[in-house]
Amino acid sequence: MLTSPVISKGRPRVHKRGDTLLAVLLTGLGAAVIVIAVLASTIQKRNETILGLRDQIEGMSAVHPLRYYANRGGNLPIIATSRKALMTSSYVLAIGNQCGESLPLVLTLEDVAADRRKTVNIEVDARQTAEFSHFDDWKLSEGDSVEISHEGFNSVRMRFR
Repeated sequence: MLTSPVISKGRPRVHKRGDTLLAVLLTGLGAAVIVIAVLASTIQKRNETILGLRDQIEGMSAVHPLRYYANRGGNLPIIATSRKALMTSSYVLAIGNQCGESLPLVLTLEDVAADRRKTVNIEVDARQTAEFSHFDDWKLSEGDSVEISHEGFNSVRMRFR
């Protein structure tokens, strides 16, 4: 049954501002609840993404044994870089071991211009970086090349420039 806007005594019903204000406030409150729900959903998705990325990073930075790398393509678990020496005109070779075991390596040094060749055995401790600027009578200089190898793995070759 519908209520008439006319009061029983014949006078029209007066709409109070309070009713309009209450309607506006309830509409605003409903909109705020929807906005909060959307924001909460977005934050939850971002947190899940961040957790997933953290898991990936932890997996990437985990220390693995040497056989782990041998089973995954055979690339040496090293980072090899070179730089100019501070006091001389020679170069410095830095070899970083990325695995959880000490890594014995064979370095084959070659100077094509002087027709010299030398093989050196070194060992880099687990998760450490070793730097070399000379090997006995051999100073690393421009034009030299070095091949870094370990049995069962792909070799790494660099030229000093």
